[in-house]
Amino acid sequence: MAASRPSLLRRAARRLFRPHGGVVRQGEFVTFKPEGFVEARNPGELLCRHYHEVTQLRRCLEFMAEQGVKPGRSLEIGCGFGRLSPYIAEHFEQHTAVDINNWAVSEAGQFYPGISFSVASATELPFPDHSFDTVITWTVLQHIPNALVGKALSEIKRVAKPKSLIILCEATLYAGKPEKEWQHTHDRFPEFYAEAFSPRSLIVSEFITALDRIPSMGSPGRLMVFGPLDRSAADKQ
Repeated sequence: MAASRPSLLRRAARRLFRPHGGVVRQGEFVTFKPEGFVEARNPGELLCRHYHEVTQLRRCLEFMAEQGVKPGRSLEIGCGFGRLSPYIAEHFEQHTAVDINNWAVSEAGQFYPGISFSVASATELPFPDHSFDTVITWTVLQHIPNALVGKALSEIKRVAKPKSLIILCEATLYAGKPEKEWQHTHDRFPEFYAEAFSPRSLIVSEFITALDRIPSMGSPGRLMVFGPLDRSAADKQ
């Protein structure tokens, strides 16, 4: 336990002193200015963070084969300007990515024309039931207010196929602690997500330790991978 304490303190300090100039409130939701989508003080940190996040994202996607999930269609909720989108797309026949930020979606469409980008909210996904083999959110649900996050989770369950993966990377560090008035991140316990996606099994629950070891950086959130529904649960869908 003592070995992990400095890492927790460093992450707490970074969250406390992180500038909020990049945050833009859009109704009940939060989005970002161009410089606010990724937490990095300089290009070196940006590239380092990107490398380690992509490495862990790919590792999570490798569970598809182990869990018998088809590489058909994937959905990325809160794609921003598509930083992670091409790395998800390389694992699937068709990748769809959505965000509430019009500017970011427009930029992403120009950067990666082979991916389907559109403007949509996590609480109102414009897709039929059971459309996707994998659904991914990466530091997105943590920005949805407590009053609305249940709707977003219901939408994820609705559009995910029974035999699918649900992959999250979301803030959990301050879960259970009083929220500040200025706070735009809502930390929630892993158990909160596990209950929401029950009876799916939580097969991965961990931080990106490679980033936590770097004094000036830290994991963007907790990685959580939920496996497919078993046959009996799937029959009830």
